[in-house]
Amino acid sequence: MTRRTWLGGLLAGGVLTATGSFNASAADADIEAVGAGSIAHRRPDAAGAPPRTVYAVDDLSAPYPTNDWWTTLLWRPRSENLWIHPLAARVTESGLAITYPDEWQVGDAPFTWGERTDDFAELTSSPDASTGPIAPDLTVSHPRIDADVPAEVADYGDWSVTYRQTDGEASLEVTLTQGSPFVYFETAGAGIDVAFEDDVSVWHERDHVLGVSVAGSHYGLFAPPGATWDGVDDDATSSGLGEEGYASLAVLPEATPKALNAYRRHAYAFVTDTTVTWEYDADRSAVVTDYEFDLEAKHGRADETLTALYPHQAKRTANELSDWSYVSPRGDMPVYAGSRFATELPYRGLVPFLPDAADVPNLADAVDAVEAEDTLIRDWQGDGTYWTGKNFERLLQLAPIAEQVDDDDAAERFRDAIRDELETWFSAGSEGDVDERDLFWYDGVWGTLNGAPMGFGADAELNDHHFHYGYWVKAAAEIARADPQWAREDAYGGVVDHLVRDYANPDRDDSRYPFFRNFSPYAGHSWASGSGELPAGCNQESSSEAINAYAAMILWGEQTGDDAIRDAGIYLYTHEIHAALEYWFDVADENLPDAWPYDYAGIVWGRGYKYATWFDQDPESIHAINYLPVGGHSLYLGWNRDAAAANWSELLENDGGDGSFDLGWYTDVLWEFRALSDPDEARAWYDADYATADFAESRAHTAHWIHTLDAVGTPDATVSADTPFYGVFRDGSTRTYVAYNAGDERVEASFSDGAELTVEPNEMATTTRSFESLPSMDGAFPRVEGSNGDARTGGESGRKGEKTD
Repeated sequence: MTRRTWLGGLLAGGVLTATGSFNASAADADIEAVGAGSIAHRRPDAAGAPPRTVYAVDDLSAPYPTNDWWTTLLWRPRSENLWIHPLAARVTESGLAITYPDEWQVGDAPFTWGERTDDFAELTSSPDASTGPIAPDLTVSHPRIDADVPAEVADYGDWSVTYRQTDGEASLEVTLTQGSPFVYFETAGAGIDVAFEDDVSVWHERDHVLGVSVAGSHYGLFAPPGATWDGVDDDATSSGLGEEGYASLAVLPEATPKALNAYRRHAYAFVTDTTVTWEYDADRSAVVTDYEFDLEAKHGRADETLTALYPHQAKRTANELSDWSYVSPRGDMPVYAGSRFATELPYRGLVPFLPDAADVPNLADAVDAVEAEDTLIRDWQGDGTYWTGKNFERLLQLAPIAEQVDDDDAAERFRDAIRDELETWFSAGSEGDVDERDLFWYDGVWGTLNGAPMGFGADAELNDHHFHYGYWVKAAAEIARADPQWAREDAYGGVVDHLVRDYANPDRDDSRYPFFRNFSPYAGHSWASGSGELPAGCNQESSSEAINAYAAMILWGEQTGDDAIRDAGIYLYTHEIHAALEYWFDVADENLPDAWPYDYAGIVWGRGYKYATWFDQDPESIHAINYLPVGGHSLYLGWNRDAAAANWSELLENDGGDGSFDLGWYTDVLWEFRALSDPDEARAWYDADYATADFAESRAHTAHWIHTLDAVGTPDATVSADTPFYGVFRDGSTRTYVAYNAGDERVEASFSDGAELTVEPNEMATTTRSFESLPSMDGAFPRVEGSNGDARTGGESGRKGEKTD
């Protein structure tokens, strides 16, 4: 059953209104009780809201997906650029413009707003198309649909979308699928027209199949058997499509009969749905992910399609890949033939906090200094959900440190401050009167939970919900660690569950919130932009805050006994980490373009990369934004010690080379990152010249982090364990093993190198083992047996300008 059919049934049955709200009285009222808390159902004065018009067909209703490569279609009657990979497209007044971008442009470009310029690397189909609409190779349209007819989303899968244009009896449905070289068309009332935007070379013309090259890119056009392509010339062609009303086209890896024939065999297996499923295998500490295509046979069989895998997928699949590949902004994408494939990614655990494993000078005094502050929740930039969450981060890191120095009163004061602020926001008002700020409200038009206030376009554009709410869920998990009753669903846990469901809902059948709002299952990482309404597509700056959000799910799920949320969090956390290491940090030096003068990207866009942040161009910010917040979920940053050291060296080089870090915001975050590759140097800096800087940091946490890593060594990703909360560290020939038990019964944790650890309920345990010798950890990066190892890049790439015919 597709999402369109399921949601249509809810509408027909009266469960949902046209705006996606419940018909139940609780949702009709201005305030909905949720356990001991409440959320509002009208917009407070302090809040913004996304557009009230959603461009979707009538039988598709809220909750609507946002924050993905195609969701610009929901925000306007035409789309912005759609970075599908390997194709790019744009819905225009002339039809669907399509191109295959495969030329890297590297240089300076105007920032999205303001007067500054940023260093960028972008894939284009034209040297003149760096910041505006794509330069199409061809445009496909319906001859009887007027230019002003809007495109409306008619259906969607986990990484596919179908939009529809209807003009009287004439209609056109187009299906686009991330990773797919194919575009599928279904028409009524006429066939289709194809306009070529440059001189076209026709190298195969036989009845219903055309092979053409446009500006160096190669395409196959596939009409139904028995149909013809008429009037092929330098400008255009068309087909009446016989009596069938369908066609497809594909970008080809090379202009050869072999490629055209191979793609023709798959051209009539139309993708109708795409579905991701996952499993956390605790015994092997791995995440197994299945990607499945639903196919409909328009002609012949429908047992296989062709899709191109991103590097993070190609390296982690045991499925056989083709020698053909495509250029993409994420790196080379090898081609796979089938209806499903699987990947297996190693999960290397997390810990809610670092263990008590070092003699940290003056740590109790540093805890006392924070405890003595008059106000623990500090105002910054008008408050709002993001800065309030940063307050929570500072305090939730301090509470377990206070416990380690036997200052239970301080730990409780830190948690009380979090608890009081959470409960303020978790109450929308009283006696039916909605408060005007410091609350959450449900927007039934889109199916989203917004705060009031938020900032950063998080309400009006639906940006950054995972960045904001991850801090809140993580804070709630720390309260749950000490006070399980507070976290019950009939207490305040119900509102926390709403936050989780808003940014990372694993339930497709949830009528309130979309499936995985921020996370893009095929891309393997999240997008921060809600609408994608910029020419470069969606973007994400802080991969580390996305990882923090999914770590929060693991913590919340495990602390509250919700295995479904925990396992979904492990799936999301694991994929986001591997994507960050592939595309932001490029630890294997394979995906960023050779001409890019950096080995790292501050922002990943649908179109490419920028060495910048949204708020300044200081190298400290550009690097720190993908480190913070630093905590027990951040150990992946030290998995590859060589890569972490290289990233540090690049930061120093771009910042002037002396490590003085004139910008005051992130000094402690930067040195906490340095401790993952050189704890000695980080400790020496801390002892000589410490200054707290980041809003979410404290002297106590910075000292605890750096001195602990100096004592136990850097993370060792070559060892796994069969429990969700664990970490392994290595100092020379000694390994330190850490595990935390959030449950009510004793846990026996087994590590893959034979170590064992007994962990009592709600306790952390550590042990060490010394070895005569251990292999070098430099460059270590966990691999999974049976995978393809490095991505395959053989065969012709089809780069523009190469003669493949």
